[in-house]
Amino acid sequence: MRKQSKQSISKIQRDLWQECRRIANDTQSNSNGEVDCYTCPAKDLQGSNKQLGHVPWAKASLGAFLKYDMRVLKFQCMRCNCHMGGQGAEAYKRMLREEGKAFMNQLEKDRQVSVKAYDFFTELLEKYKQT
Repeated sequence: MRKQSKQSISKIQRDLWQECRRIANDTQSNSNGEVDCYTCPAKDLQGSNKQLGHVPWAKASLGAFLKYDMRVLKFQCMRCNCHMGGQGAEAYKRMLREEGKAFMNQLEKDRQVSVKAYDFFTELLEKYKQT
């Protein structure tokens, strides 16, 4: 009897990223349906200038638990996200101001959480599809 193969983790991550973008579009758009940069005054981001960035930390520094967490995914312009490394300090200050110290402390604790990526991403994808 052959073992049934699982879906590749890269496919799950691509699908998960599309769901994150969909959710972010729904939740971070203003009343006119426009999206503004989280870290600078750029308005009405569109096309390749509308990037979903991991703030206030770089994606590479996040474990599987926070990599696709909507609390750390904010729209940014290409300048902030790519050319200025995500503007982590500005993003941190804004998040602290908007969400409070308790929220930021919880994010710091969540950075230490370790999960099995494949299983966690699969569950998270199903959860995001239902929202």
